[in-house]
Amino acid sequence: MVRVSEYDFTGTHVLCDVTGIAPDRIADNALILDAIRRGIEESGAELCGVQTKNFEPSGVTAVYVLSESHVSVHTYPESGSLFMDAFTCGTRCEPQRIVEVLLDALGPCEYRTSVVSRGRPVRSLVPAVG
Repeated sequence: MVRVSEYDFTGTHVLCDVTGIAPDRIADNALILDAIRRGIEESGAELCGVQTKNFEPSGVTAVYVLSESHVSVHTYPESGSLFMDAFTCGTRCEPQRIVEVLLDALGPCEYRTSVVSRGRPVRSLVPAVG
């Protein structure tokens, strides 16, 4: 005998691809990192730490660890582009706000975002006990 089980865990994953960023903006690692930090604050998430890797002559990869999950950014100054994602567990944070603050800081650009609702509900077959 098998029964269906539902797990009530939720999360929102926002993915963003940005192109056409002005050369002075995409090469400014501090501008990008500060915008993400502000976005995290405005989203209601709690920042635990950040790990960055700066590249020569320019570019940065950063991962922000949140109590609720994470944010990552990977810049490509040579093509005026970046990838970014923000995932938060639960429903108290607004990861879309992190993307909005970053896009505002970057100025005119082209972007595509995807929002993925994760974990609600996940159905799985669980063997019945007994």
